[in-house]
Amino acid sequence: MPRLPAMMLPAAILLLCHLLLPCISDLSCDAWGQQPNTGFTSPAGYGQLETPPALFGGGVDPQGRRYFFNGQPAQNNKLILTASNGFFDHGTCRAGGQSALPKVGDDSLIKPNYAFLDQWKTINGSIRWHLWCGQPGTVRLNVHLQVSAREAGSRLTVSLAGKSRTVTTVASTADTPQPWNLDFRITEPGEQTVSLSAETIRNSNSGVGKLYTIDAFGDGIQDSQLLRARWRPAAVHGSYSCSKLERSRVWVMTTRSICDFSSYSPITTPFGYYGTSFGSDRRSNGNFNFSMWAAGARGTIPPLEQMPHLLAAGSPEAEFSGFGHEGSGVKLREWIPMPDRPELCIQALRVESNEKYDTYSGYFWDHPTRRWKLYAVGRKWNGQKVKEHLTPGSFCEIPGPPQVQRTGDLVREVRRRGWHYGEDKKWHPMDTFNCRSKDPANKFWYTTDEGEFAMGTGGMRYYEFKQPSAPINENQLPEFLTPEATAQLTRLPAGIKEFTATSVTRNSATIQLAMAPAGTNAHARIFYGETDCLTFAKRQLHGTERKSEVSQSTQADKRSWSNNSQRIALKDGLNQITLTGLKPATTYYYRCLITNDQGKCWTFQTNSFSTR
Repeated sequence: MPRLPAMMLPAAILLLCHLLLPCISDLSCDAWGQQPNTGFTSPAGYGQLETPPALFGGGVDPQGRRYFFNGQPAQNNKLILTASNGFFDHGTCRAGGQSALPKVGDDSLIKPNYAFLDQWKTINGSIRWHLWCGQPGTVRLNVHLQVSAREAGSRLTVSLAGKSRTVTTVASTADTPQPWNLDFRITEPGEQTVSLSAETIRNSNSGVGKLYTIDAFGDGIQDSQLLRARWRPAAVHGSYSCSKLERSRVWVMTTRSICDFSSYSPITTPFGYYGTSFGSDRRSNGNFNFSMWAAGARGTIPPLEQMPHLLAAGSPEAEFSGFGHEGSGVKLREWIPMPDRPELCIQALRVESNEKYDTYSGYFWDHPTRRWKLYAVGRKWNGQKVKEHLTPGSFCEIPGPPQVQRTGDLVREVRRRGWHYGEDKKWHPMDTFNCRSKDPANKFWYTTDEGEFAMGTGGMRYYEFKQPSAPINENQLPEFLTPEATAQLTRLPAGIKEFTATSVTRNSATIQLAMAPAGTNAHARIFYGETDCLTFAKRQLHGTERKSEVSQSTQADKRSWSNNSQRIALKDGLNQITLTGLKPATTYYYRCLITNDQGKCWTFQTNSFSTR
């Protein structure tokens, strides 16, 4: 092959570079990004940071819903992405420090003005900012990532406008951007997301480094805005009813999640919450939160008689326990009722009332056996206000404090269907979804084509409130509402026919317990003392209970049973348990706890006797 003359080599090299440049521009930034480029100098000024967020029209979605965005317009063709105006997944990083950059008019979205994101030690999750780009053009990113020499060498993926660049970190200060020369081409105006995630982390102990800011600039930033939403959007609330019924003491609700992120969306009840959480796979976590809040004002200890208390559980593994955070009260622990983690959670609630208490029985549809199973029975003080009608509500919220988790940009949506059981012994579909909202908000309600009531919260779109329409009623009831299935919604682990004290002497008494049925492998224990302690027995406190005065009070003298008998085996029919060592001329109160393979159950009432 003939050689080119020496004088022609520079021209040939230039021609070759010109031909290869399009290919080189699509390579990772490691291949070319650390070369000097004066076009990557950020414009002066604070970008959008001195302009408060304001709503502007976004468009109409495929369902015909009008939506808005909450944006901060770019200034001098520049946006500054900070540690406070973005989002990140739980466990990805943490926010810290105090920034000296301006922060105007967004305290309702996030109050702290964080300086940086650090503790970036995982390849899971991402860090995100959302933009509205008003025209096509080039967007360039200068990433101010402080990296020490021992941290340098992590590989990150930076994404925007459907394109991704893989980069390797180098040692740098907060004032000097990483020499990656990142540019992305915006071809279609509209919503865009700047996303950073880690592929590999060189030093897992210290992490990637401290991410301070990202400058976004270029002609693609002209007429652009940084989109804003609250780090944790307000929970979306609603309630359900049937326009054809004025009175119902039983309801059934179905719930499913249709988002690829975890969410907590229980049914709200007069006693607290009854519901499940959903994982990122859209399946239930397998558990229920049947939480009965204490009756007293927050921070006070109610009289023992007015304390909510649990009466039964659908498994012998379940522990009658409690919680000590918001509300303080009682709940079950140590039992996962739905190990199959269904996508569709089906639950029922029944209430029965007397002059003191409302007794709530919660059931769930067990998909493997295709039967209703008991989850829990609990009792709440009603102050002589008998519960005549049981109306379910619900909410969906996004957890996490702003320095630990900010996933308010991700839409959580749950869909529900419900039925009330009427005095006519028939099921009636819930046809009304009662909800309300002020001003456009990044939450929504609507009725699906399948007849489900949908509610959602989070995301960058703000919707005007619109009352959901009534669903089209089904002509055929589902399997879990057949007469045979409905009869299962009154079953308890054991049947107690008689519970009395006989043969009372100066220091002993015999307790007769008639069972029909006792259940398989049944046994019982009598709890007794000189004070009626409802269903509170000595036990270990868990988690938040340890700091709760309400929970601690249930273990105090005269607020938990002081004595209990030996455990005895139970059979169908009459059983006897003898209590000895009693004090003469003393009134004793007593209850019985029955445990079998079907669950565990306290006698629903406290009885008493007096020794001679």
